[in-house]
Amino acid sequence: MTPNSEATDFRVARHRLPPDAFALGPEEPDAAPEDLVEEQVWSWIVSLPDNVSLRTSDHHGSHLKATHELWTPWLESVGEEQDSMYYVMSDAGDEYQACVFNALCGFYRVGASCLRSVLELTCHGAYFQLRSGSGAAKEVVAWKQRGKGGKKFKDLCKSFRDHPHARRLEDHLCAQQYNSDLPWSVFGRIPPQRASSWAERLYGELSNYAHSRPDHSSAGKWDGSNGPIYVRDSFGTVYTLYLDTMALCYVLVKLARPAFRLPRAAARLLFPGSPVLPSKVAVYSYEFLWGKPIE
Repeated sequence: MTPNSEATDFRVARHRLPPDAFALGPEEPDAAPEDLVEEQVWSWIVSLPDNVSLRTSDHHGSHLKATHELWTPWLESVGEEQDSMYYVMSDAGDEYQACVFNALCGFYRVGASCLRSVLELTCHGAYFQLRSGSGAAKEVVAWKQRGKGGKKFKDLCKSFRDHPHARRLEDHLCAQQYNSDLPWSVFGRIPPQRASSWAERLYGELSNYAHSRPDHSSAGKWDGSNGPIYVRDSFGTVYTLYLDTMALCYVLVKLARPAFRLPRAAARLLFPGSPVLPSKVAVYSYEFLWGKPIE
């Protein structure tokens, strides 16, 4: 950004939203400040993330637009029926939004960690739905409130492999007999000498960020800086993980809700038209579950 452009750049000014801008929340006007933050403290907290957000949005406008176009229909897909997916998809939507905001501001590790929460939430929702049917809502609420009934990720994958809905999908994928170094199974119905499953591979990668493992820490994503700083490749990595996570989660939603119709934006951005080339397991899963060929 050049100095002369700041006066016309819509990103420069901050605005306080009025109460009526929120669907839920207090309707009264904001109270007068009681403990206003000091300017120096405020600058320490927001100056670097603000700088990164400007640099990121200078170069990734189309990527940010795509995440917004995907996030909105995800929330609309929550629906009104209070099944198990209803109770996890809304929370997952919050995590998607947090992922994008953190990546925009340069907190790449944190953004990727949000996606692990998305995957765990969606997997548990699908697990309860497939196991308990109409009684799944009570079970997922008990899991979210008290941690009751939750499972480790590898056990979730095993439960999906054993369910007829997922088994038909896995059989279809195995029948394709294509050669690829990428996963060719969603949950792991593959010979041990082949690559790990889509779900296991993605969960492992997201866990690397959640635990700040080597090359996945904040400093690692900032090229050794104490950041946050803008790093093009690091933002691109989180963006790719965002697409990968949402594609897998829609597969899980479809398994849990057989009548679920994939939003048009998801079909366009996540599968055939994705700017990040999908693995064949995603392509063939899309074709099998929604009965539409890749264009």
